[in-house]
Amino acid sequence: MSIQEVGSSSNENAVALKQGWNGLKESEPGIRIRNAAEALNVSELELLLIQPLELRIRLRAEIETILKKVETFGDVMALSRNDHAVHERKGVYKGLKVYGGAMGLYLGDIDLRMFLTHWQHVFAVSESMSNGIRRSLQFFDGSGAAIHKIYATDKTEVSKWDQLVEDMRDKDQTERVSLQESPQSRFANIGKVTEQEVKEPWSKLTDVHEFNDLLKSLQIDRLEALEKVGEEYAQPLHLNSVERVLEAVAKTQLEIMVFVGNRGIVQIYTGSVSRLLRMNQWFNVLDPQFSLHLNTAKITSCWRVKRPSKDGMITSIECFNAKRELVISLFGARKPGQRELEGWQQLTGELEAL
Repeated sequence: MSIQEVGSSSNENAVALKQGWNGLKESEPGIRIRNAAEALNVSELELLLIQPLELRIRLRAEIETILKKVETFGDVMALSRNDHAVHERKGVYKGLKVYGGAMGLYLGDIDLRMFLTHWQHVFAVSESMSNGIRRSLQFFDGSGAAIHKIYATDKTEVSKWDQLVEDMRDKDQTERVSLQESPQSRFANIGKVTEQEVKEPWSKLTDVHEFNDLLKSLQIDRLEALEKVGEEYAQPLHLNSVERVLEAVAKTQLEIMVFVGNRGIVQIYTGSVSRLLRMNQWFNVLDPQFSLHLNTAKITSCWRVKRPSKDGMITSIECFNAKRELVISLFGARKPGQRELEGWQQLTGELEAL
């Protein structure tokens, strides 16, 4: 994997990058840094690095230490996203568990599954907003892609936030950073497995968490498994199925679980949803403690998926983009040892298959 050093202020490319971003901000006021980075064909971290030093402070990438300090902040907002879905949850980080330095776990209002080997760079960011300064901690992978962001709210203990920034400030505050190329996923057996080769181990699942092991053993991606396993376990649905599910559970207040992730994290919300709003291609949940922003125009396939478990069959709705990447998945709210909600079974069973 090649490594490229970027961000030097004396580099002509950096000057051109600043000019390009300034041009975008003039032509598209309010453009988000992630969208600007995509338009300029650079990583989000590269754009962050051209900000003035006082607005972006590099922290030592001691992730476990930082997260434990975040637990003292009180109420904050956790944000995780991929290209087409943004998941925002307000609450308190509490009870970090780390396994072997590679896997991190939060349970509670802030519910996260963290793949910590990808968490390579950390910055404290300050942005001037109409209502004051917006503080955030931003975590990036080796290629400069954002993994997770933590935002201060009006209930956050700002003094403890500022103390963390002071304690964890890195000696290196230059604009330079070494970035790796984005890794390309490789699945050796895509297009080579049969229905029976997928269906047999699938039928023997006893926990939904065993599914990733199944994919690894078969060397296929998630969508390939759904495409091959047969309609007993996976059925293609209309592309508006997530929207229909969210509208239905908003009416009934049925509790669900909403999963959005990227290569470094999965963020989960469990509960009901209420305020829904369509804004052009984005379908949104805009509740006080949870927000979801879903670009439904980028969904290219949607599936009703059933997996066996020791608690009975577990049903999910899963949507993918044109790159075969999982954008979002929905489950009925449940805990280990509990059977799936009958209301969720009924709702998902009524969705129209293709």
